[in-house]
Amino acid sequence: MEEEKKLVEKDSKEKTKEKKKVKERIKNPKTIMIITICIILLFLAFLGFKYSKSMNHRETIIDFGFKDVGELVTQEWYGRILEDSTKDRKIFKKISVPFTESRIIFSLDVEVTAGLNFKEIEQDISEDGKTVTITIPKAKIYKYYQVPNTFNSYLDDESWFTNINSKERHDLEDAVVEKGKEKALEAGLLEKADKNAKTIIEQMVKAKDKDIDIIWKEK
Repeated sequence: MEEEKKLVEKDSKEKTKEKKKVKERIKNPKTIMIITICIILLFLAFLGFKYSKSMNHRETIIDFGFKDVGELVTQEWYGRILEDSTKDRKIFKKISVPFTESRIIFSLDVEVTAGLNFKEIEQDISEDGKTVTITIPKAKIYKYYQVPNTFNSYLDDESWFTNINSKERHDLEDAVVEKGKEKALEAGLLEKADKNAKTIIEQMVKAKDKDIDIIWKEK
C-alpha cells in the first residue's frame, strides 16, 4: 500500500511540474509573440483563401498604326450566340472518365459588316452626259467581330482534373464569331449589301443630276 501511495505522489508531483513549465512558457513574452503571429498568419491565410478571387491585370500597347479605309459599308448583321462546351479526360481517347468533366456556357454578340471597295468602283459618262455606266464589284465581308461588353457567362464549372485554359476559352470565343459570320452569309448578307450599294450610289449620282440614267455593270 505504501509503495502505491509513493507512486501516486510521485506521479502527482511530475504532473504539477509539467503544468508549471507550461505556465512559464505561456508567460514568456517570446512564446506569446510567436503564438500571436501564428494566429494572425492563419487568419490572413483563411481570408485570402476565402475572399481572394480578384484578378490583377495590366494592358500594354505593343504596336499601333493608321490605315486608310476605302470601304463603303452597306449592310450589317447582328446576332447573339450561345456557346455550350464540355471537356473531360478520356481513356484511349474514347471512354470518358467520370467526375472529370468541365463545362462552360456563355453568350456574346457578334457583328458582321459587308460592303464594297470604293477604289474598285468605275464610272463612264456618255458624251451627251445623259447616261452614266457604273461598274461595281461584288460585296465582300468587311469586318466580323465580338461586340465589346456583351460577354455573358451562365455556367463555369471546372473539374479539378480537367482545366479549360485561357487559350481554349479564347478559341471558343473565336469559334462563336466565326459562327456569326457563317449565319450572316446564310441570311443573305452579301446580297443585301449589293442591293444597298446600288441604292446608295444612285442617290449620290442623282444628287448631282436627277435626270441622268444609270446603267449597272458588275465585275
